[in-house]
Amino acid sequence: MIIRIVAIIFVVLNSIPLVWMVWSSLMGSNEIMQGRLFPAPYRSDVPFFRPIEKMGLVAATLHGQVYRFPSGHLTDPDRIDIDLSAVSVHYALRNNELYAFSPDEALMHVDLKKGKVDRQWGWNLFKKSFIKKDFTEFRFVSNQIPVVEFSRLAGMLNGTPLLSNGKEKFLTDFLQRPFSEDSTVIESLNQILNSPEKVNQILDVWSLEPNWVNPMIPHLFKKTHRTYSENKELFRWCLAERVPHELTRYRQIPWESIWVDRVPASDHGMSLVGVGKYLCMGVWWEAFPGIAIIDPDKPASIRWITMNNGLPTSSIQEILRVSETEILVAHDQGFSLVDIETEKVKANFLFGEGGLPFYNGRDLRLALVGSSAVLFTYGREIVFFDFRSGQALKRVFGDVNIFQSDITALQVHENQVYLGSSEGVFAVPLWDLLSAETSSRKVYSNYMRNPKDSTRFENGVVSSLFVAKGRIWVGGLKGQLAEVYKQGFRGESYNLPKGGIYLHWRNYEDLLRTIPFKTFLSNSLIICGSTVLISIILSALAGYALARFRFFGRNTMNFTVLWTQVVPGVLFLIPVFLFFSYLQQNSSIHLLNTKIGIILVYSALFIPMATWILRGFFLAVPRELEEAALIDGCSRFRAFFRVVLPSAMPGIVATAIYTFILAWDELMFAWVLSMDMTTATIPVGMRLFAGQFGNRFDLLMAAATLSTIPVLLLFLIMQAQILFGISGSTRNRHN
Repeated sequence: MIIRIVAIIFVVLNSIPLVWMVWSSLMGSNEIMQGRLFPAPYRSDVPFFRPIEKMGLVAATLHGQVYRFPSGHLTDPDRIDIDLSAVSVHYALRNNELYAFSPDEALMHVDLKKGKVDRQWGWNLFKKSFIKKDFTEFRFVSNQIPVVEFSRLAGMLNGTPLLSNGKEKFLTDFLQRPFSEDSTVIESLNQILNSPEKVNQILDVWSLEPNWVNPMIPHLFKKTHRTYSENKELFRWCLAERVPHELTRYRQIPWESIWVDRVPASDHGMSLVGVGKYLCMGVWWEAFPGIAIIDPDKPASIRWITMNNGLPTSSIQEILRVSETEILVAHDQGFSLVDIETEKVKANFLFGEGGLPFYNGRDLRLALVGSSAVLFTYGREIVFFDFRSGQALKRVFGDVNIFQSDITALQVHENQVYLGSSEGVFAVPLWDLLSAETSSRKVYSNYMRNPKDSTRFENGVVSSLFVAKGRIWVGGLKGQLAEVYKQGFRGESYNLPKGGIYLHWRNYEDLLRTIPFKTFLSNSLIICGSTVLISIILSALAGYALARFRFFGRNTMNFTVLWTQVVPGVLFLIPVFLFFSYLQQNSSIHLLNTKIGIILVYSALFIPMATWILRGFFLAVPRELEEAALIDGCSRFRAFFRVVLPSAMPGIVATAIYTFILAWDELMFAWVLSMDMTTATIPVGMRLFAGQFGNRFDLLMAAATLSTIPVLLLFLIMQAQILFGISGSTRNRHN
């Protein structure tokens, strides 16, 4: 009984590190650094709270919890709950239908009546549309290009020959007229670009140029069968090199999978807005290509606005609908006015110009004023910006005793500006605000129930505002909901359920995006599998010879095999590296940075150990069995394979698994002999990853878990053979 208890305790103690490793891989890095034992509950911030026609009141949290109150009252007992299982979700209405946009689940249509997601457009759809999109058309943003630049470009196009030797044609020969020194120079370039015949003729001339700097150009010229899209891309690359100008510059924007941890975990991480029949989407992340425009009724035809269209940056913080066909895009560089029908960036307004303040990277809040201006806030600063004229009238209230905390929500309704903060909701007439006259402001306070004590009321921190029909619907950061009448008295208030524990399954997805784990895994399997195969074959023959045959030097050989296990293998590291380097430099034998080289070294390291172990197993096989086989007519070789090997097979399996584990965990030789990712094994990859992302403990635990799974599965599958090989007990083998 005591032995069993001790065994159980031993198993539990040895299992704790493994369990903790797996559990930590499902937690956030900040949670691990804070010493938490359990993941923090996901946030119940409310970025969307408003009445929807025929649906009642709808509230939605940052992490995909949607609540519908059909009667329009927060105390409705028939509340409908919908879980989108998403993070950093942004919401928008299109024709009174609710859409949700998140970095992990992409775009979803929420059926509020049925209480479920009935349509979803995943990232693969966006990726396919982006890859097929043709971005080669020449574009410009009128307010960003001085007229003199068109004249300079036309002069370069008219005077620059196609080839560097100056003996061949000019682009004007194919246009059949000089390029005009105004904005029509862009139309002329597009005229050439949209003519397959002219593009082919020009490329035939450019193919004679021997000195291209851009490696993409010779790569595309080498292709024997190019598509028209590839020809247009090649034309853009060549023109950008022969005629370097801002208007001829061509950007190749790759598609990058969304990395959830790189998207801000706030209601401004994702942007989604309905404009007519379209939905416009952006991500506050520089690796996302720009703005996606999708018609949910025709999802196959997704359109894109990128830096090739004139966007200064692809990191989009907020999108605001300003007309039936226009959106105002707030990004890290400023604002862009975009026509989604023509896919044209009409104007860019950069921070620090036209009265716009310099931007400090904080969350922006935007609200449309009329059809030509917006109010936007960041921190305690409020700016009135006329995007039609490109002028901003800035008012800074940080030094005035109006706001003691940052503005967290903003809406303009009927010439009244509603500002939300931790102090409540402020209502100020627009013109008073612009003239710095704030004595007429009205303050709504103490309308939210305290999450811990429902009898107490407080301001909370406002995360969303919606004003209509004489009422203000306020959403808070902790799932607090409140309805306030504009006359000043308090309406209903309600606290949404607390968020549950959020397991970070995306840690594994982020890990696979961060490092080439599949390459490391395949390298480890190939190297370790080959090492085991070579080691077991040679060790079985050597072990059998040492166990059965008497020959000169046998005792010395036994001693030598044993001695190799006493000397640390790391002592051979530098000699092996120097020997491989010598072969690399003085012969055609290349073993550095190759799988074969690592396999040979591993085999040399593990064959003596495997030989010594298998010698013991062969000694345990009765000689009488082998002699009986010889008497029955078997040769020594056949008796070895038909009698000895099957009898020693459990030991051979146990030795093979032990060798595999040693090779799987070996770091030093693989670290020195691997020069890049092509031959790196999992331990080497883990070492590289730890040096590059040492502060991401969650991803380190995820990598450790993935690297442990193959060995753990192998052990579980071969457990019976291992126990039988160690104990020699048939009962253990069957149990």
